[in-house]
Amino acid sequence: MSPENEAPVIYQVHVTTDADGHTVTHRCQVPSLSIRRTISDSPPMWATEPNPDPVSRSVWVMPPGWEGGWHRNPQRQLVVPLSGSWWVRTQDGVRTVMGPGQAHLGDDLEAVEDAEGRCGHDSGTEGGEPVVLLMIAVGGQRQPCVGVITAE
Repeated sequence: MSPENEAPVIYQVHVTTDADGHTVTHRCQVPSLSIRRTISDSPPMWATEPNPDPVSRSVWVMPPGWEGGWHRNPQRQLVVPLSGSWWVRTQDGVRTVMGPGQAHLGDDLEAVEDAEGRCGHDSGTEGGEPVVLLMIAVGGQRQPCVGVITAE
């Protein structure tokens, strides 16, 4: 890898709100990858700048068949599945299944109730095994996505 190479494009799922306060799902590009040394004795690699806004972290284990019901995120949080699969459904009707190696930014704190009485997002486990999630609460304000593509 060298600075002449083009930066890889990495996406994360972003659950956020639209101008009406209803939740939507996007896949957004992880911004600002650059070639740099993150460890003094290691070769350079593509990396983002360290993010100073983590607030806390926790591990959650949800059993097969678990469903959370419609709710807002309690705080901005980065969710990283460590094992198993889970899904998130937003008010725009998008249901996204995620497993190990994928990331989701829960950012729907300002969600409002829609005509069907739903607010925020619904989520649950997918398949017959528990899902283990690394939950990283982050500070800061909601930011617009870059490199948005339609989520599936």
